[in-house]
Amino acid sequence: MMKKHPNLHKKLHALYTLRVNPQIRSNVDLARQLGVSRQAVSRWCKGTSTTQGDSIPDYQLVPFANAFGIDPYWLCTDLEEFETAIKSKLVAEKSGPVIKEQQISTATLPITDLNILGRKSELSSLNHFWQNPRTFLVQITGFGGVGKSALVNKWLSDLSAENYRYATRVYAWSFHWQGHSSDMKSSGDFFIEHALQWFGDEDPSAGTPWAKAVRLAKLIRMYRTILILDGLEPLQYPPGNRAGEIENPAVALLIRELASEINGLCIVTSRLSITDLERFQDGRVETYNLGNLKDDEGVQLLRNLGIKGDRRVCTQAVKSYSGHPLSLSLLAGYLTVVHGGDVREFRQLRSLLDERRHTDDVVGLMQVYLGWIKNNEAAEILYIVSLFDRAVNLKDVRRFADIANIPLLTERSRDFGHEDWRYCIAFLKEANLISAHIVEGDLVLDCHPIVRDFVANHLENSSRDDWVESHSVIFEMLQKSAESDPDSMQELEPLFRAVIHGAQACRYEEAFGLYFEKIKKRQFSISTEASHHADHTCLRAFFEREWDTPCSRLPEESQVYLLSSAATNLIYLGHIEEALGPSMRSISWFKEHGMLEEAASAAAPLVSMLIATGELDQAIDLMVDMEEAIELTGNKLIKAVANNFKGYAYYLMGDNNSARDYFQMSEEVITRLAPLSCENYGTISSYYCKFLLDTGSPQLALERSLKTFAWRKRKSWQVNVDTTSMLGSDLLVLGLIFMQLGDYINAKKYLNMQVNLFRSADEWLYLPTGLNSRAKFLMRVGEFDAALSDLEEALEISAKTGASLGQWEALIERAHLENIKGNKEDAIKFLDRAEEMPGMGSYRFRANEIAELRQQLS
Repeated sequence: MMKKHPNLHKKLHALYTLRVNPQIRSNVDLARQLGVSRQAVSRWCKGTSTTQGDSIPDYQLVPFANAFGIDPYWLCTDLEEFETAIKSKLVAEKSGPVIKEQQISTATLPITDLNILGRKSELSSLNHFWQNPRTFLVQITGFGGVGKSALVNKWLSDLSAENYRYATRVYAWSFHWQGHSSDMKSSGDFFIEHALQWFGDEDPSAGTPWAKAVRLAKLIRMYRTILILDGLEPLQYPPGNRAGEIENPAVALLIRELASEINGLCIVTSRLSITDLERFQDGRVETYNLGNLKDDEGVQLLRNLGIKGDRRVCTQAVKSYSGHPLSLSLLAGYLTVVHGGDVREFRQLRSLLDERRHTDDVVGLMQVYLGWIKNNEAAEILYIVSLFDRAVNLKDVRRFADIANIPLLTERSRDFGHEDWRYCIAFLKEANLISAHIVEGDLVLDCHPIVRDFVANHLENSSRDDWVESHSVIFEMLQKSAESDPDSMQELEPLFRAVIHGAQACRYEEAFGLYFEKIKKRQFSISTEASHHADHTCLRAFFEREWDTPCSRLPEESQVYLLSSAATNLIYLGHIEEALGPSMRSISWFKEHGMLEEAASAAAPLVSMLIATGELDQAIDLMVDMEEAIELTGNKLIKAVANNFKGYAYYLMGDNNSARDYFQMSEEVITRLAPLSCENYGTISSYYCKFLLDTGSPQLALERSLKTFAWRKRKSWQVNVDTTSMLGSDLLVLGLIFMQLGDYINAKKYLNMQVNLFRSADEWLYLPTGLNSRAKFLMRVGEFDAALSDLEEALEISAKTGASLGQWEALIERAHLENIKGNKEDAIKFLDRAEEMPGMGSYRFRANEIAELRQQLS
């Protein structure tokens, strides 16, 4: 292995003998100067069983060099060259002071944030290469927006704090910034002349381009130089036969000259690797392909940009944009401006092009890439891949090319052979426009979110008819590939995607029919197997103005169904204010048109929402308003479910006698073995089970709860309509029942299950109740820190969503926690906050508990 600082022991001896610093004459003196032990200096020279000798640690190198007034670079040279440099230094000092004026020019580099993340190893490597006399050039490659310029800026900033570590010339030139091409075709020649002038050439315009390049290389070598060439790709050939070659001969010659020798370091950044440098890859040139950020680094970037929210959701956002720094910055800008920095809304950004403040950056970036492939047959493949909303199997891309008769997308690809496909995929990969991976034996293609958004937008605006027809083809393909009776999210996913593509193809009625019959199965709520966010994206495709104006091409009844479905979806996701309008409109329309069962179905989630948001009185008013309509349906099951809601409302009000009456009427119908009338209406068990538990009947509560889970196992009619909130609530109550009965193992199991379920489904309105319930258990078993964490999260989420019931209960539980810990003053403060919350006076179901706690605290 090549030694970092060869003959270090002899070099130290020379420094001591020649009295380079009269105060340092031995290892002991040096150790005292640097604040290390004498043994440490000895280890630098000799090494140990686990460390290499002849190596000064990077963090000590500059202090060491400063102690003797030498260039750290000298320590990397051979012994003879080192001694010559030392003696020349001493002779020069005896002859009088020689002033080497340091010159710096970095103004042309793009302005970037110096607080970069995830690049520690790259920064360390750049420091190593600067100190290594055998490395002359470093090329940093990577997709646009990955942070190449930011890395170089950060390195230069760190170096400037140390006076550039003995560099006497620091010169930086940027050929473009994020895709904005130079206005001059001869930008390379202009750079050569500018650099010649800056380095002191007497006549920068004289001679041929080659002669200028040779003169510039000689001038650069005269000084200890850091040369930065940022964004070289405008001067390189695009992907193809000559991909990466430098088109400007003078710049190509200069870079080859510097790769062979430079008194310092040249750093080049580009989206393409420089093929001219292949023969120098023997240590003289080093290449770094800068990748995207890791998940935790991406999350920290979002945090640094002011984004707030659950770490798990932040990680989902990072994964959605592949950890690409520019994409995450665009996302953070959108979230900050539109949603107050709430990461839960990251899926609301349909396209990175919607982040208007940086649209020019994205457009400029992508125009360069599209320019590369404009006349290449691979462009058709990129267009097809970008139309799919996620990674796509090569078989599906080829099937699209076979089916579609769209000249812009399939004129050449329709007749591709195997070699043609291989060439095009390799070409696009080389251009960093797509990725290709083998997944379960199949080749899967994907493109960067910025690429997908820009190319799809470009097609829609420049060739609208082709764009619509393309989505129509994908709509047909996805329908044919979907399961006829899906019962899992994996099986539902092709249908969700098909609906979106169908809407983009303007086949609204067909897309709605697929959504209504196959996905929602004529219900307003999504099933436990599906995803609220997938449903949310699907619904957006049908609205001309979000949550207010459904697609006018659909029949009025379909539009109202979409309003009610959107309201239910928004409720689950915690968008309370947005949900209220479409919910009330749909209920009123159904009642006016005699669709009373539909009105009752639409009202149920609204009642639950009003209860959760602290509007118990409004929830009761709505139930009273719906009584006549429910009676007119003649449907005993719907009436039983309504009685269940009324029983729960009376329980919350503290009227247990009335609650028991309504629950019993409901149970007479719900627990029968065969349905009386309607199987397509959801039944709720958790309300009654919670009532039994809180009124002193935990064993009855357990029996009733287990009966519900037995229904699920048998797929009984009572759970034909099942939602995540229903399942999560049943798990929650079962966990509390086990806690009350002293079975802490099962209590922990089910309380963890319900929190994880609410989290994974993004049920933000009901998650605070789940966290509060688990915190109650954690306090019972003495895990106070974990309980505190759950309660703090419940308070944070409740404040954002408006879930006042969850917030109120979290404050009560927090008062209990502080009381247990002996912090009575804090307990009183939290209890006061709970009792002062507006609108919570109607919730009397914990009145005795609160009074008892108040008595303890007084």
